[in-house]
Amino acid sequence: MYTLLTRRALAIVSLSLLFLGTSCRALAQTTQSSQPKLVVVMVVDQFNFDYLSRYQDRFGSGGFRFLQEHGANFSSCRYKQATTQTAVGHSVIATGAYPWSSGIVANEWFDRRKDKVVAAVLDDNVQLVGANGGGASCKAMAGTTIGDQLKLATNGRSKVFTVSLKDRSALFLSGRLADNAFWWDTRSGNFVSSSQFGSQLPLWARSFNDQHYADRFFGKPWQRALPENLYSASTRDDYTWETSLPGDGRQFPHVITGGGSSPGEQFYSVFAMTPWANQMIADFAREAVEKEKLGQDDNCDFLGVSFSSSDYLGHAFGPYSQEVEDLMLRLDQTISSFLQFLDQKIGLDKCVVVVTGDHGVMPIPEFLKERGLDAGRIDPRSFKTLLDAALDSRLGAQDWITEFLPPNLYLNLNAIDKEKYRQPDVEALAAKLSHSIPGVGDIYTAFQFFMNQVPSGPMSEAVKKNYYWGRSGELYVLTKPGYIFRSESNGTAHGSPYAYDAQVPLIFLGTTIRAGRFAAESSPADIAPTLAAILSISTPSLSEGRVLQEALGQVFGPARPLAQSAQGATPGEPPR
Repeated sequence: MYTLLTRRALAIVSLSLLFLGTSCRALAQTTQSSQPKLVVVMVVDQFNFDYLSRYQDRFGSGGFRFLQEHGANFSSCRYKQATTQTAVGHSVIATGAYPWSSGIVANEWFDRRKDKVVAAVLDDNVQLVGANGGGASCKAMAGTTIGDQLKLATNGRSKVFTVSLKDRSALFLSGRLADNAFWWDTRSGNFVSSSQFGSQLPLWARSFNDQHYADRFFGKPWQRALPENLYSASTRDDYTWETSLPGDGRQFPHVITGGGSSPGEQFYSVFAMTPWANQMIADFAREAVEKEKLGQDDNCDFLGVSFSSSDYLGHAFGPYSQEVEDLMLRLDQTISSFLQFLDQKIGLDKCVVVVTGDHGVMPIPEFLKERGLDAGRIDPRSFKTLLDAALDSRLGAQDWITEFLPPNLYLNLNAIDKEKYRQPDVEALAAKLSHSIPGVGDIYTAFQFFMNQVPSGPMSEAVKKNYYWGRSGELYVLTKPGYIFRSESNGTAHGSPYAYDAQVPLIFLGTTIRAGRFAAESSPADIAPTLAAILSISTPSLSEGRVLQEALGQVFGPARPLAQSAQGATPGEPPR
């Protein structure tokens, strides 16, 4: 009896161990198969949160609508730093860190050592590759990016590429360890890069430039994709406060020449404001996937794609223009086509796709005033002149302000020392006098930050997250809601911590992503740590965001995108 029971027990144990081993191998295979082959982060420059709802009924089935229906859609995503500019937004997305630690406080700042204004990507130790011009890199940004962490985790085997129209978008999205970052040079009409990544462009990038992609659109009319009566989410076409395109006007059709007789810098600058430029970015990204074989081996790769045309166009025409609406409808088609390409080439079930914006934008002030809201413009040059004159009347004749790059105001420290004033006193006086200028809101001083005495208020934490010693100004000047710092008497701007600038869409799609609408508070700073959790790698070194765990689940990937809607023009071709 004992022997028989023992044998039966051993048999049961053996079968259990066999089953357990098989289950473990199956689990390991399932876990391995669920790991993405490619992460694609798509950033739409100047992407207002309400674009998704305002244009929803005119989107096709395979772009933004597909992302919302099959992805994790975070409806309360908002930047938590005070300055909402392109360089800042892209650095937050890539690092999960805010300017107080990354150092990217704005698109540009005043460098006291060089005694001049410098771009955030300026680097005198590198050269432009692919065209003539000054060098640029992400050297000014502290900490690592999600791409850097992916490189470290795979001992360099993962590939990291980014592309944009703008240098700051491509560079801050990439990181120091990336294989390459490309942007479009409006002087030459070519994609270029930095010697940080090598002495020459890859052969496939040079071949793409040899096509002179933009030139074939010279003199072509940009028509609406749909009949004008369907643009019900926008103002009339010829809205008074829009900015005319150089060589054209404010109304459709827009004939794109830039005012010149042949393709050149004027034309390229206007071309960058059109849907065709977004399609060019997508086509270049396709080439990167094809030629660099992204997502096609055992190591996960990273592709960052930043669509900049919406920012260039939005500044000129505003978020309620027919031009911006048409651009977004065509971008929807471009993204739909790109998702289909990824599905055919790699499989969407092997990808993680993230879509967000680097900032929003305020409606044209006059648009708000017409509707009875308090709104207006503050000319930065007039602000500087008025404040300097007011300081003259109290402190004596001097150039008290070295530079004003809203929201950062840099005082003339040499003049303060020469006149033997205390810097905190001059800061406090300048802040007090600034409040007399219409449209100016809260003002914070360097001394308040130094003493940790920033007054409490709804925007205080956001301003703290944006202050970086040595780059931020002695005064941080906020407008009131509805006001913008802008020299031009038309168009609009962004840069504030208010919802119209700070709230953006955020959608995750792909393997391990649980589809749904999530109303919990979130931020683009959460993108990097969430991707790190999905990839099982370390978060970027300065990351402050949270893992969006409510959207993470063990799934087999999203449904396939539906065929591209035939409605409207074919992306990449002149509209009919």
